[in-house]
Amino acid sequence: MTRTALTTLVLLCLLFTNLICANTLYNDGPYLFYKNNHIEQIDIRKNTKQVSKYVGPLTIPQTFSANKVDSYEDVEKIAAISDIHGQFGIFKTLLINNKVVDQQLYWSYGRGHLIITGDIFDRGDTVTEALWLIYKLEQQALAAGGKLHYLLGNHEYMVLRDDQRYLHPKYLHTVTHFNNDLRQQYSEQSILGRWLRSKSTIIKVNDFVFLHGGIHQEFIDLNLSLEQANAAFRKTIGLSKEEVKANSTWRSLHSSNGPIWYRGYFRDQDLALAQVESILAKLNATQVIVGHTSMPTIETRFNGKVIAIDSSIKRGEKGELLLWENDKFSRGMLSGEQKPLQ
Repeated sequence: MTRTALTTLVLLCLLFTNLICANTLYNDGPYLFYKNNHIEQIDIRKNTKQVSKYVGPLTIPQTFSANKVDSYEDVEKIAAISDIHGQFGIFKTLLINNKVVDQQLYWSYGRGHLIITGDIFDRGDTVTEALWLIYKLEQQALAAGGKLHYLLGNHEYMVLRDDQRYLHPKYLHTVTHFNNDLRQQYSEQSILGRWLRSKSTIIKVNDFVFLHGGIHQEFIDLNLSLEQANAAFRKTIGLSKEEVKANSTWRSLHSSNGPIWYRGYFRDQDLALAQVESILAKLNATQVIVGHTSMPTIETRFNGKVIAIDSSIKRGEKGELLLWENDKFSRGMLSGEQKPLQ
């Protein structure tokens, strides 16, 4: 095939894709915004923007504050999941079948902690549904004496600075109703936007560190507590790449060796077990639990010191939930079967 013919074929494929997207009717929302003495609700119904006004007390939380501490001890059971990427159906099924929520999607995990290590956004077409479920479960978990931790991953930071490269066509349509700017769609005047800005990026539960990418020695060298690191990360939300690079700490946090981008556990052939153990010792932790790098199943590396929980949910075909109870890790399957983590 000649180069001209190949170029023509690519252009025809793009044209065909655009025609399909143009003829697709999308529904999305709600998006809630603070407006003086009322809440404005925006929904997309069959590609049309619908605006309604709500006056009176809301039954959902409207105030959010950053965690004062990012370390939690004496937690009896833990569930962890990562990289949902708009696959609400798989996310919901995993939670139901592994008894984290009931059939009506109400919290049923008692005093347990559910940890989501980032990347709810991008790729799939049910991001909004996942966000509102997490928002609801967060409150129900607290009421039951448990905790839901939604940690920010690289795709959260990307969306909040208006990086649209990985949006599903549905959300490429939605953002056109917000002046084509994700920063407006998830602004500080929106309930979801304000909520997202309160989130942490790294936490420690019992002896386990949870985050999206991983911990490189470069992060240790910054000599930041978890609370200081999370505060620094929050200051970068919505900033451009240029603004982040202007600050040495921010630049390090968002680098390829930073906590939301690091893939060295799986790609650095020179990384040794002793280095991983040294970093964990400085964090007073026994294991680090991460997403970001997709695996066919939940897997371990470095004699179990690293647990990879991105189980390729983004493909929309399967997924797993990491479970910890009675000092043992297991893999929660879509069916609800639990398999020991090897």
